[in-house]
Amino acid sequence: MPSTGDAWPGVMRVDSTRISVVSDTHEQGDGWGSPPELLAALEGSDLILHCGDLDTLGVLDHLETIAPVLAVRGYPDPREDGDRLAEETRVVDVDGVKIGMVHDIRLHGGAVNFTHTVEFGRRDPADVLAQRFGEPVDVVCFGDTHHEYIGMVAGTLFVNPGSPTRPNFRHAAGELGTFANLDVKNGVVSAEIRKLWRADG
Repeated sequence: MPSTGDAWPGVMRVDSTRISVVSDTHEQGDGWGSPPELLAALEGSDLILHCGDLDTLGVLDHLETIAPVLAVRGYPDPREDGDRLAEETRVVDVDGVKIGMVHDIRLHGGAVNFTHTVEFGRRDPADVLAQRFGEPVDVVCFGDTHHEYIGMVAGTLFVNPGSPTRPNFRHAAGELGTFANLDVKNGVVSAEIRKLWRADG
């Protein structure tokens, strides 16, 4: 498992595996309404992770025109058979880096909180995460808040990609939001938040 020194905010794209992380797209209708700016920014991704609140399964189909997609459900999300969409949590192993996915990191309450950062109170973070995901994880990707975030807590990298379509109040009205990129190579992971800008603006 990577140590604290092996995961950091930043960019590491040389011969690495590029994982793009999106969340809270809240697509309506057939789900094929993702902004072209998002699809263009995702080009070159090896895998796309969606952390829930998709609202319609079509958004996963749309993203799959770029790269394979794995997702977890948010609260209002539909269900589907197969491995693409997990119920609440899942662990994705990429080059020895275990990435835990969950929509709401506060799932089932009490042990984990997120306001400006991830907080565990008096519980041991490693124990909480192992219980949450069924095994130790190196990275946790989560959504729900629409607030983009990267942080290290007790040796685990936490990433909230924000929302590309319904960004939080830190973005001006009418602006597009954010997504995240993870680059993994030889068991080492780096992370960055990417801001989307309208092509016509």
